[in-house]
Amino acid sequence: MAFCIVEREETLVTGLPVRSPRRALGKLRDPHLERAWSAVLKQDAGGPLASTYTDHAEDIGSYYTQTVGYCCRTLEEVRPGHVVSRLPSGLYAKFSAVGSHFPDVFSELWRQIWRAEGRGDIVRAFTGDFECYPHAYRIELYISIEDSTSVAQQ
Repeated sequence: MAFCIVEREETLVTGLPVRSPRRALGKLRDPHLERAWSAVLKQDAGGPLASTYTDHAEDIGSYYTQTVGYCCRTLEEVRPGHVVSRLPSGLYAKFSAVGSHFPDVFSELWRQIWRAEGRGDIVRAFTGDFECYPHAYRIELYISIEDSTSVAQQ
């Protein structure tokens, strides 16, 4: 199994929001997203770098909101001009990938997620997803799942 099921507490990520089109894998470039990341990286991040995916619509060509920035514990840590994305506590499928070329690492993560969905190992809840970057070559992506997804997958 390329993932594990974890229970997460509420997660707050603060930063810059981007309303992004849901693209097919391989069409990952989004100039608005790149500008938001560039602006965030030029600032002194208040916590570990992170990104959230909220306001999902499931179809390719639809939109979602991605907030790029950093994790925070309280609203007092939010920098001026940033918004807060709140992910509820609950069950998440944790996927991770390592590599030196970000687009390849990111593509591999989504292939893992879609395989797990296709096999029926997870049922996405679409309440919000969260990615963090423990170091420059690793991405951890937490996908919100329905409680009916078997905890036996751990």
